Amino acid sequence: MSRFFGARVPRAARLVHVNMPWVMLPKYLPIIQEERFHLELGFTGDDLDRLDWKALESTTALLRSWGCALTLHGPFWELCGGSCDALIRQMTLLRWHQIFDVAAQVEPKHVVCHTGFDPRHHREQKGQWIRRALTLLEPLVDRAERLQVGLCLENVWEEDPSLHEEIFSRLQSPFLGFCLDVGHQHAFSRTPLTEWVEALSGRLLEIHVHDNDGRGDDHLPVGMGTIDFELLFQTLVRKGRKPVVTVEPHTKEHLLKTLVNLDKVLPPEWLDRG
Repeated sequence: MSRFFGARVPRAARLVHVNMPWVMLPKYLPIIQEERFHLELGFTGDDLDRLDWKALESTTALLRSWGCALTLHGPFWELCGGSCDALIRQMTLLRWHQIFDVAAQVEPKHVVCHTGFDPRHHREQKGQWIRRALTLLEPLVDRAERLQVGLCLENVWEEDPSLHEEIFSRLQSPFLGFCLDVGHQHAFSRTPLTEWVEALSGRLLEIHVHDNDGRGDDHLPVGMGTIDFELLFQTLVRKGRKPVVTVEPHTKEHLLKTLVNLDKVLPPEWLDRG
């Protein structure tokens, strides 16, 4: 019997990745060892500046020995790939390369980064914003290709898929893809979820799963908000896509509830294959 789940372990627990801030990982290692969760390791700028590389190496080896598949999430606070301020772009590129330094050692499947685009500030300079961002993304994609690690650009405040569509049309690498955060889409975009999937399914590598009622980025358990997860997964099956599914709970209780409810909406063929 699982000490974390009790008598019945949700099948989704063996399929999804669980977001885990690097700084909190030591606290949860006993649970991870017992349940063998796949992980998305999240790093802030401070984490990267004071990173103990030997600890990273030994911890990664330990997780691999437990059968844990790994992805990474890079820092995002105050970063903006297409900023009109050259120093902000310089810092953004530094942080992106720092997380790829980590990727070079960890060898994750994907690295997730935010674009930093905010239509409240950047709407009128969108074309210029994209041109500036491309100068940062081109060398980063080259590095992703050399490492054979996918770079996933995640939506946050983007109101529709057009920004990502334009970036992907200019950078055709199979190692550059999309991370659909369904919580962000529901809270910040009035463009329907199915339109996001239809527009970007060809580059969809990962989805971030959490719930809300459309008024804010609440990171509620699946089923506790108003996101139509059944429609999401039905659309993915219809499009022939099976991205990495990453859950982003803020408490252990939310993780349990999310995994139990994912068992009800994930396609049976996904759960059966794991």
